[in-house]
Amino acid sequence: MAYHDDLLNQALQLVHTVPTTQASLRRAVSSAYYAVFHLLIAEATANWNNVKLRAALGRAYDHGIMKTASNRLSNTRDFPFAGEDPRVVASLRFVALTFTQLHENRNFADYNLTKDLDPTDALNQVKSSEKIFNTWPSIKSDQITQEYLVSLVVKHR
Repeated sequence: MAYHDDLLNQALQLVHTVPTTQASLRRAVSSAYYAVFHLLIAEATANWNNVKLRAALGRAYDHGIMKTASNRLSNTRDFPFAGEDPRVVASLRFVALTFTQLHENRNFADYNLTKDLDPTDALNQVKSSEKIFNTWPSIKSDQITQEYLVSLVVKHR
């Protein structure tokens, strides 16, 4: 099983831990984000021919650049995706925007201890991550998805 799959499984286990604690909820949200983060990196680096260097290439990915690239897809003027399958476009936008939301949720879970994390919110965040995993196989081979993967490592200028 791939690392990103392990992280998703961990998030699901943690969010259903009884009794519920802030630690288990926060780790679940964090693991859910990292599951998607590592899924996207694994998918992008899988395009690299030299298998032995994929892990090293994966180290080039930056949370901020990935978030910025993902946010950019919501701009329908810059990214109208004219002529593309609308279902693929909608799914790709879902992945990108949910990734951004998961990133923000992870920051809250990991760093903001001034407010408790609601168990239902934590569950919904983990389920969002799971939905990305379920959506991804149907779009991962499309050209616009592959271009998105490249944008995750290239700083926009």
